[in-house]
Amino acid sequence: MSARRGPSADVPAPPAAATDGKLGVVRAIGLVALVILVIAGGCTAAPPEPARVADHTVDPAFVHGTDHGDADRLAATVVTDVQRFWAAQYPAVFGKPWRDLDGGFFSVDTNGTGAPPPCATDVKDIEGNAYYCATVDAIAWDRAALLPVLREHYGDASVVVVLAHEIGHAVQQRAGMDVDDASVRLEAMADCYSGSFIRWVVDGHAEHLRINPEQLDRALRAIVVFRDPASTSSTAAHGTAFDRVSAFQSGFRDGARRCADVTGTSLAAPDPDDANKPLDEALRADRISGYFGDLVAQRGGRWTAPQVRSTPACPGATGPATFCAQPSAISIDRAAITEPHRKIGDQAATTLLASRFSLAALTELGRPTTGATASTQIMCLTGAYTVTQPGLSQGDLDEAVAVVLESDDVARDAQGTNSLTGFARLEAFRTGALGGAAAC
Repeated sequence: MSARRGPSADVPAPPAAATDGKLGVVRAIGLVALVILVIAGGCTAAPPEPARVADHTVDPAFVHGTDHGDADRLAATVVTDVQRFWAAQYPAVFGKPWRDLDGGFFSVDTNGTGAPPPCATDVKDIEGNAYYCATVDAIAWDRAALLPVLREHYGDASVVVVLAHEIGHAVQQRAGMDVDDASVRLEAMADCYSGSFIRWVVDGHAEHLRINPEQLDRALRAIVVFRDPASTSSTAAHGTAFDRVSAFQSGFRDGARRCADVTGTSLAAPDPDDANKPLDEALRADRISGYFGDLVAQRGGRWTAPQVRSTPACPGATGPATFCAQPSAISIDRAAITEPHRKIGDQAATTLLASRFSLAALTELGRPTTGATASTQIMCLTGAYTVTQPGLSQGDLDEAVAVVLESDDVARDAQGTNSLTGFARLEAFRTGALGGAAAC
């Protein structure tokens, strides 16, 4: 994009909203489309967070157009801490000093009639969005239809993730990267930069912001929902849920220096006809069993394929799919597994079933089957299996990501316990997906 980068939650645009002109490619999503995405993802308003993300806030007087309200106070606090982060990190990563944004920050009431921000001709151009405007080195956000929706559904930490991503584009501009190239790679790098900042906050280094594991999980849900549609192939795309989560976690784990290595290359192909398969097809166990049977044999074990049955959960276990060690069996509660199949998609049901085969494999190999180590192994092996499926689409992979983040059931150990956060489950799943079973 030549002048404007956006939206970023990063909110994916419906095709009809894409335009081309002097301002560059502009992709927008209104509040109606945002609400549709929330409903489609099966998300509802979450309960209040147990702790504030901003324990004390910054006066937003430096923000152009501010109403001095709570949303702008949060946004002002975020951009203040992000710029302080880059004041320390930019010289270490790029070898020269950081320069705060020359064009400043703009808060827009898209329900009003005020002056439009840079890179926009009307206040409605930013409805439901935030973006970086490269021509004047500024960031703008919609305080009426974006920030309140983010906060209600995904918590204040989601606002931190969004605005840190936008400043990530300012980092690219300062580093001499081609901000006219609206590629998935540049978007992935901005997600990575956002992740590196969030790690700095989580580790307690930010002056004003604090993010705990529960808040981080809620913010990740925003990344999963604000993804490109599975059929997207545009060069202006922001990436699938797996792309975005993977880039974010790379920055979180490895720091900003490694973000230049992020490729934005998806493990699956777009599929415009990615229809939801019937439940019975999603629960076909023969290929899953074959994969884990081969894995056990390669590691010197003997595989006894679990009997898959439609019965209530195994004794002492809970969830839509459960593993019984004696005798080896997997019980599927069809009523329970119908919900993720309907709300998320067919791959959600397949992922839940594959996770129980992962537990069966650990049992056959004599590996730990209880505790956090077992849950991590279950998620890693499930990720390794997922990407081996013939014809795996981007939509399938995103459905797997969604159920891994949303469901404790996918990582339950032999005692029916899961101690992993959604972030940790996704990190283990991603390790297996990228590195295969050998990485687990």
